Amino acid sequence: MKNKPEWYPLLLFGLAVLLLGSIVACGEPASIVIEPPSLNFTAEQEGTNPPSQILSIRNSGGGTLTWAASSDADWLTLSPDSGSSTSEVDNITLSVNIPGMDSGYYVALAIVSAPGATNTPQAAVVSLSIEAPHGQEEEVLDALDTATLLAHAGEVRIVEGVIVGTYYAEESGGRPTFLDFHDPYKGYFTAVIWGDNRDKFIQAFPPNPETYFKNKNVRIEGTITVYKGETPEIILNDPSQIWIVQ
Repeated sequence: MKNKPEWYPLLLFGLAVLLLGSIVACGEPASIVIEPPSLNFTAEQEGTNPPSQILSIRNSGGGTLTWAASSDADWLTLSPDSGSSTSEVDNITLSVNIPGMDSGYYVALAIVSAPGATNTPQAAVVSLSIEAPHGQEEEVLDALDTATLLAHAGEVRIVEGVIVGTYYAEESGGRPTFLDFHDPYKGYFTAVIWGDNRDKFIQAFPPNPETYFKNKNVRIEGTITVYKGETPEIILNDPSQIWIVQ
């Protein structure tokens, strides 16, 4: 009988290691990666639709990522709305349709889901700013002009300023999130998100609104109210009430 060469056991061991590695790789679940995490569109009311933008999807795990994409807003369409990826990048075209929409700020989600993926679903935040036609721009109030803001108490107004301080009062009644425009904050304009609405703002502005808007110049739209007779504020009930401006 012919003897096997001395390297034969090493060859078998190497093949076994390669086979085991391939089995582990094949068994690794798929994972969704979407880029970018947020997209911004700007248009003018009664004007043309803004240019389309691209959302990229890829599988950072094993196997095949069989994905489906959808939008939670009528004005936002995604094409294609399904596909599959092993490791290559798939691109989705995001298009906005503004006819019939009023001026203002809108927020939607582009949602990507995939059965069997470890992190399904994933979502990109899509914002749309529709500006009023030229000559019809609405007055914007200065967040630091307390006297003017108090004079417009009870009115729906747009207020602009830089958010310099934020705080989530998790242990307080109502679990408010405060977005402050001055330090110290007392006597100056503040925006408030109550705990019942916080999840909506976390979803729209990840990881949370106090981080997302810190040190950003924003506009806020809503009814101006007065706290303790001296502090103007606006209660934010919906993510469409706040947006970042340059």
